[in-house]
Amino acid sequence: MKKNILFLSFAIVFISASTAVVSSEFFSEESTQANKKIWGLDLSHHQGTIDWDLLAKQKPNFIFFKATEGVSKADARYSSYRKDARRLHILTGAYHYFSYSSPGYWQAQNFLKTAKLQPGDLPPVLDIEWTKVMPDPTLIANEAVAWLKVVENKLGVRPIIYCNYRFYTDYLKGKLKYEYPLWLSNYSRLPEYKCIFWQKTNNYSIEGVRGKVDYNLFMGGDKDDLQNLLLK
Repeated sequence: MKKNILFLSFAIVFISASTAVVSSEFFSEESTQANKKIWGLDLSHHQGTIDWDLLAKQKPNFIFFKATEGVSKADARYSSYRKDARRLHILTGAYHYFSYSSPGYWQAQNFLKTAKLQPGDLPPVLDIEWTKVMPDPTLIANEAVAWLKVVENKLGVRPIIYCNYRFYTDYLKGKLKYEYPLWLSNYSRLPEYKCIFWQKTNNYSIEGVRGKVDYNLFMGGDKDDLQNLLLK
């Protein structure tokens, strides 16, 4: 998932995020036990043209697609990507890239209008990340909760929060009224917090997709547990 480049005049903290490079040794255990892993990708228009039949041969268990950003942006590839993945019987989900320049309530409306989630889809995801200048943590938590409440009330399921594990520590932990399932990125080790998905690297190569992509593991149990997550 891409870093936001928005600047806020009222922000008070400067934090820069770094991208980790993962060595081949990091995947040595995974390569020998691939059939035991429940794994998937997250993709956006940045991946461009995808050879879906070739990708499907790699047997990803799930793919999350970027649907929206802010109050008005919709990912140009969302609908076509989702259609192709469903054709190949890959479980699909949608995420919203959170903007710090607009209210969470209206961002949620944009997501619901565009994502059009239905029974059989994975739960909605709020992708909330670092920006070069961060606003006050209370503001971040309040606007994130506004998005989460609107989406939960509409779809009847508690959304998943995607973020870096340090971001969760600094900006969300202890600041949300309810607990939400977590999808955490940490490229050096398993996050210390319980999470339902773990983004293990953003430097993964897979046939059918040009360039590097995000690789994610389902940490919530077996394939039946993954199926139980799907919208009813």
